[in-house]
Amino acid sequence: MKKLTPIFKDYIWGGTRLKTEYGKVTELPRVAESWELYEGRVLIKLIDAKERLSVQVHPGDEYANLHENGLGKTEMWVVLDCEPGASLCYGFNRALTRDELRRGASDGSLTGFLRMIPVGRGDVFFIPAGTVHAIGGGILLAEIQQNSSTTYRLYDYGRLDADGNPRPLHLDRALDVALLEPSSPAPPGRGEVIATPGYSAERLTACDYFTVDRITLSGRYAFTAEGACAVLCCEGNCAAGSGGETLTLTKGGGVTVPEGDVTLTGDGMVLIVYS
Repeated sequence: MKKLTPIFKDYIWGGTRLKTEYGKVTELPRVAESWELYEGRVLIKLIDAKERLSVQVHPGDEYANLHENGLGKTEMWVVLDCEPGASLCYGFNRALTRDELRRGASDGSLTGFLRMIPVGRGDVFFIPAGTVHAIGGGILLAEIQQNSSTTYRLYDYGRLDADGNPRPLHLDRALDVALLEPSSPAPPGRGEVIATPGYSAERLTACDYFTVDRITLSGRYAFTAEGACAVLCCEGNCAAGSGGETLTLTKGGGVTVPEGDVTLTGDGMVLIVYS
């Protein structure tokens, strides 16, 4: 096993909760994102959105390979905490034409077409490539995604960057890939909650790019990893044991675990991510 060593990102919409509540140590004044696992096909992040993010969309693999020489980006979110009344954008509230989307992104009327969904702790959202989306302000979440940073920004509320300039938009490419019909945030492959003394377990998604399980510990949970996986402690504290080795995880900490038998003990919530 190997403990995860995060990389921190300071963006204008970020806050300080990952430092004050999740023990992330950095000289950055704020931490918008903590990249917990960033090798291989999957990127795992903790995101503190103090302010709302831009309205954006990601391409699929075919378009990204052709135009960006890289991968597309499908992702999912697990809401860890949020302020009262917080919401996020997930697609549109009605079908749009390409011209309507371009005009709305240009004149700001796009906000009237966005589907805004109230969020609560524990909510799960699956965002396939092509889905227009935005994390709202006051939301702290875990994001599991393809290891790609290709993002096309549609609208940014007239916000300025640190140098006082409007942040660039990518309308042409966003229009190429954006899904114009309303869609569902329900994760594919989601399973029932299995509750026993010591833990409850739930498969949050199983898609072509990653599989994610949520384990709520109140004792012990044992499983056999059929391939390498990552364990991220999102609440409480736990210990991960495999191959005769045991590592302690506090809130916000994680480990990579090789194939084989794994035991988790403690009190809290962890995500297990397979790529």
